This record gives sequence, C-alpha cells and structure tokens, in this order.
Amino acid sequence: MMRRLALVVAAVSLGACTLTPPASAPLPTPPDHFLESANWIVADPAHDVPGSQWWTRFEDPTLNALQDEFSAASPSLKIALKRLEESREAARAAAGSLWPKLGLAVSAARTRTSAEAPAYSTNRANPIDDFAAGTAVSYEVDVFGRLRASAASARALADAAAGDAAALELSLRADLVNDYFQIRALDAQLDVLEQTVKADERALAMTENLAASGGGTPSDVAQAKAQLENTRAQLADTRLRRSQADHALSVLLGRAPANGRQPANPLAATLKLPSVTPGQPSTLLQRRPDIAAAQRRVESARAAVGIARSAYFPVFNLGAAIGRESSRRDSWFVSPARFWSVAPSMAVTLLDGGQRRALNRSALLGLEESTEIYRKTVLIAYQEVEDQLAAVIELSAAQASTELSAQSAEVALTHAVHRYEAGASSFLEVAVAQNGLLNSRLAAITIQYRRIAATTALVRALGGNWAS
Repeated sequence: MMRRLALVVAAVSLGACTLTPPASAPLPTPPDHFLESANWIVADPAHDVPGSQWWTRFEDPTLNALQDEFSAASPSLKIALKRLEESREAARAAAGSLWPKLGLAVSAARTRTSAEAPAYSTNRANPIDDFAAGTAVSYEVDVFGRLRASAASARALADAAAGDAAALELSLRADLVNDYFQIRALDAQLDVLEQTVKADERALAMTENLAASGGGTPSDVAQAKAQLENTRAQLADTRLRRSQADHALSVLLGRAPANGRQPANPLAATLKLPSVTPGQPSTLLQRRPDIAAAQRRVESARAAVGIARSAYFPVFNLGAAIGRESSRRDSWFVSPARFWSVAPSMAVTLLDGGQRRALNRSALLGLEESTEIYRKTVLIAYQEVEDQLAAVIELSAAQASTELSAQSAEVALTHAVHRYEAGASSFLEVAVAQNGLLNSRLAAITIQYRRIAATTALVRALGGNWAS
C-alpha cells in the first residue's frame, strides 16, 4: 500500500503545475526619439558596454585616480555589495527547499519508569538503556509550485539587489565627478576673488590719495571700503564652500577629511567636455540598472501571488527513516535491531478565518504596486534624460553668453576707472563696473561647472554609457 501511494505522489510531482500568473507587458510605449535630442546624433546601442569606465572620457588623470580609490575604499559601495551577497545567499537558501533533506540522529539514554506509571510492567527491566542511530529523509513534493515560486521570488529579489547595487555605484561615481569638478570650480572662483580683492585694495588706495589731494570725496573712500569688504566676505564664503566640498569628497572616498585635502587645481576655462549621445529611448530600458531592478521586483511579486494561491491546495510530503535501535550495546548491530519507516503524508487547511483570502488579495495588490513602480521608474528615466539633454544644450549657450559678458564688463571697468581718474565721474561708476566684472567672471565659472554636472547627470540618466 505504501509503495503504491509513493508511486502515485511521484507521478503527480512529475506533472506539477504552477499558480504564478503569466508575465504581462506593463511598460508605456517608448517614444521613437527624445524630445530634446533634435540636434544630437543617434547612437548605436551595440556600442554601449555596461559597466564601462565612462568618467575616463573627461581625460583627467586625477579624476581617474580618485575613481580607482573609490572602487577600493568607498563604504557606501561596500554596503551595497554586502547587501547583494546577502540577497544571493537568500536565493540559494530558497532554492535548497526544492531538494530532499537528509538528517542523521544518534542518541543514548538510560531511563527508569515510575512504578505508578500506566506503562510500568514487572516483566520489563527497569531502568533500561536505549541506544539509537538512524538517518531520515524528508521531501516536499512541489505539486502546485509553491517551492518553485519561492525560489523564483528570491532569485528575482537577488537580481533586483544587483540592479540596486549597480544604480548606487553609478550614482556615487557621478557624485564623485561632481564633487571633484565642484572643488576645481571653487578653486577658480577663489582665484578670481583673490585677484578682485587685490584690485579693490588698489582702488581704495587710489580713492584715498585722490581724496587727500582734493580730487575725491569721503563718500568715494567709503564706497571703495565697502566694495573691498564685500569682496572679502565673498572670498571667505567661497573658502567655506570649498572646504565643505573637499570634506564631502573625502567621506565619499572612505577617508576622514583630516587625512587628505584635495590640492588646489582651478578649473580651466578651456576645459573641453566629452560629447554624449542619448541613443534610442527603447535602449534606455536595457541600460538603466534601476529599471532592471524594478522589473525584477515585478517578477518577485508575480511569484508571491503563486505562493499565496498555493495555500488553497494540499501539501504533499514524503518521509523515510532507517537505522538501528537496541537496549543493549552488544546487540546494536544484529538484524533485529534494525528499523525503517516510509511515511507519505498530505495536509490541507480547511478553515482559516479568511487568512488565505487576505494573503491572496495582498499579493495581488503587491503585484499591481510593483508594476506601477516599474512604469513610474521608466517614465522618470525618460524625464531625466530629457531634462539633462535640455540642460546640456541651454547651458552651452549660457556659457558662451557669460564669457562675452565678462569680456564686456572688463572693458566697461577700464573706461570707468579712466573716467574716475579724470574726475568725470564718481567712484560709484567704478564700483558698479567692478561688481559687474566680478559677477560675470563668477557666473562664467558657475555655468561651466553646471555644464559638467549636466553632462555627468546625462551619463547617469543613460545608465552610465554612451556611444563615442
């Protein structure tokens, strides 16, 4: 009888079914092109290599060295990789439930039965020894796919964790690029401000000399002093922002700020940025690790629905044991001491107060939620690419304008100084011209850094790769 039952269960297991719902295509239809890419050359997706060292396109050896240091020392990256390892081990553990389990048990006991116990007999030795050793096998026949769904869910979550780790690394490396070039931009602004302070000091000396000779007024001197102190305040504030940016870079690299300061390296106005081509919108789905992670979470949620549905169906188990048991050590290995058992079983829940219905509804809602998160992730990815394409284009035009503005402001300052020295105007005209030149120079540096940041953000939005 037992053999027949085992054969029946084995035959059922061969035709095991799954209750996981079929995959759907929840994505919005990708556009044919990016709205802001009319002036861009379309890239060939085959040229994109996931995980490429995109930052090397800036051709900056110092930046490359910092990225290498980041790979070895970043605590944030190490945390993400540890989480990835944890999820992969959890997936292996879930897959292990698909296999039979084999156990070994060995025991030795000496027991005295109470004379008042129902099982007490004067015909049995008391106390008695019991020596036992055996192996047991247990196996759940996955008829309705619950274990397979659990393993699939864990695998999908491990894949999602891999996408999360890749997305975090991409974001952190982009932050490193931004921090590095922000420091260099602040160094360039510090140079401008230090030169302006010296120019303001010369202007103050000039107004004092003119006032002493009767060619100027006390108000001109006061105006020159105010101009100088205002520039000194801007210089101090820029030094503060430079220090804070340097501290942020140090922490990103996994080192204390006191253990290293980035040397001064002003951003050159002639720095050439790499060109970035966006490619086809549909290829974005293949490059973005956060989209991949969201898609794998949809797969995990689908498997969770299968797990919840399987609770309505029976669970089949096969159990077997073999070993030896004796009350005497000298008879442990003789034939009568051997025992064995085979125990197929089936269990099904009949009443649970609506628990299974609630779990099924929860799983379906989780699938709908993860699907909408997937759709939202894709739409946000499209938006980020469009935003940065527009930023790169418009900031390029803005930088050209700020450079022309700085040139014009320098000419205006020269004329204002000449007019003041000739007595044709007050120092207010000089102060206005000095402010205009300073603001134009600082704005040009700021716009240049924003172009770098927009280029980096575009690379990040494209998944860290672009065609050359």
